[in-house]
Parts: sequence; structure tokens; C-alpha cells
Amino acid sequence: MGRFADPSKQAPQQTKTKNKGARRRKRMFVAMMALFLIWAGSTLWSQNDRIRNQNEALTQKQEDYKSVEQSLTQITHEVERLKDPEYIGQIARKKFGLYLPNETPIIQPQNSGETP
Repeated sequence: MGRFADPSKQAPQQTKTKNKGARRRKRMFVAMMALFLIWAGSTLWSQNDRIRNQNEALTQKQEDYKSVEQSLTQITHEVERLKDPEYIGQIARKKFGLYLPNETPIIQPQNSGETP
């Protein structure tokens, strides 16, 4: 009974033992693959959640940066205007009522909602 012998002449118990071992190996392989896929899926899910949170934080910080950049531009423009003596004189006249010594202010009376 060598390996080239007719399979029908072999002992039936030997083929059953081979089938049991093959089934067991297949079940172990499927179980290991299922565990691997579950682990990979959970890792992918957590990384996706982390990336989404970081993208939201990045978007918020970009909006904050734009608003800060805009206010910086306004402040820089105001500083440049404050270097002009004529603008300083306009502020002094408007807010504090200060005029040059030979300047005569013209003040318009305010009407209570009437238009000419």
C-alpha cells in the first residue's frame, strides 16, 4: 500500500483523519483572518475619526488666522494714517473740539429729524 495504491483500498479511517485536520486548519485560518479583519477595521475607524477631528480643528484655526490677518491689516492701515499730521488734526477737531489758533469753526445746528 504505497502512495500510488488505489484510494479505495486505503483504510477509511485515514482519510477521515486527513479531512478532520484539513477542516481544523481551515477553521483556524478563517478565525485568524476574521480577527485580523476586525483589528484592521477598528484601527482604520479610529484613524479616520482622528483625521476628521484634526481637519475640523485645522479649519477652525484657518478661520481664526484669516480674522487675525484682517484685523492686523486694519491696524497697520490705522497706524499708517496716524503718521499723517492732517489726519491727527482731523481727529483732534472731531473728537476733542481742538482747532488751530487762527481757525474759525463752523458748527451746524442739529435739527430734530428735519431735512431741508
